Amino acid sequence: MDAQVIIGANYGDEGKGTVTARITKQYLGNTLNVMTNGGAQRGHSILTPDGSITYQHFGSGTYHGADTFYCSHFILNPMQFAEEWDTLIVKPNAFRDPKCLWTTPWDMMANRIEGEVKKSFASCGMGIWNTIRRSKKIYMPFDKFMSLSRKEQELFLRKVRSFYENHIEFSSFWKNVWYDYDIEDHFLKDCQFMKDHTVSGTIKELLALKSLCINNYDNIVFENGQGLLLKDTGFDTYDTTPSDTGATYALDIIKDLKGSGLDLDPVLHYVTRPYLTRHGDGLLKGETERERVSGRVQEDRTNHWNSNQGEFRYGKLDIADLKNRIEEDARGYKYVLDVTHCDEMDREEDFKKEFADVRCTDTPMV
Repeated sequence: MDAQVIIGANYGDEGKGTVTARITKQYLGNTLNVMTNGGAQRGHSILTPDGSITYQHFGSGTYHGADTFYCSHFILNPMQFAEEWDTLIVKPNAFRDPKCLWTTPWDMMANRIEGEVKKSFASCGMGIWNTIRRSKKIYMPFDKFMSLSRKEQELFLRKVRSFYENHIEFSSFWKNVWYDYDIEDHFLKDCQFMKDHTVSGTIKELLALKSLCINNYDNIVFENGQGLLLKDTGFDTYDTTPSDTGATYALDIIKDLKGSGLDLDPVLHYVTRPYLTRHGDGLLKGETERERVSGRVQEDRTNHWNSNQGEFRYGKLDIADLKNRIEEDARGYKYVLDVTHCDEMDREEDFKKEFADVRCTDTPMV
């Protein structure tokens, strides 16, 4: 079985979804697309003959028949799962690790209220940091929650609300939304929907099950969210992500599978544009106006201003810095540098001077 690990080399928005989809296409639907880190704050867009598709809660290989597995480091979001499921052209099999954290509407609302109060565009508003903070105090596995009675579920959600209420500054708008019973009712329906459309189990259990089937997986693609420059620093800050954005989680899973008899030889794919991009607040090395990066850089088609993340920003990419952070993360494993958007800025020869295996692409079509 082949194994590919897709890693953003910078601040996210490098083209990880496109690279994932292209690799998946080669395996005729026999791919397990592992969501390795983060949660539904990711937005991985691919361009298909059916138009542009953005995946947040499903792997970017879904269009080409890949199944989705949520590893223990992925944060489930029942609301986003249900909403996105209805839009999918191809419906995958979906599996969840029992250890996944899961987000409630109040984690998301708290995230957005805090952003408004601070006048900050550092967070995408999906409640990732909030879910982690809250789960340290009030935690219950998703499977356990779904085994409760309706009354018990409502009591647990009241505890979640109470966690925030003493330190959140409510406007009249948010106060009305916060206590809206319809939101709770809708959320519980989304939770049931996600339970009904996913199978609980570890990746070891899943692959043991698949080995009994004719349609074995030929390939595992680990699809990371965010990028190496957003890696968890150990500090609770909105302009980073509370997860390892490099190869660590995927390699840990691969080592674990090897211990159970499945020997995978992974190839790490570090994805970058020829320039830097970043959404919202936070440091952006080499930041400058888009036109000064290169006159050929086009306004991005899938990343626009939004109320949570603010402007899509641009910067110049230092290739020596890029190589240093990739080498540090790769730790001697075989890797490829996948450069996207090469039609906007031709730096292929510059990359080839520093990297042994460089793959440059222009069109985002998958």
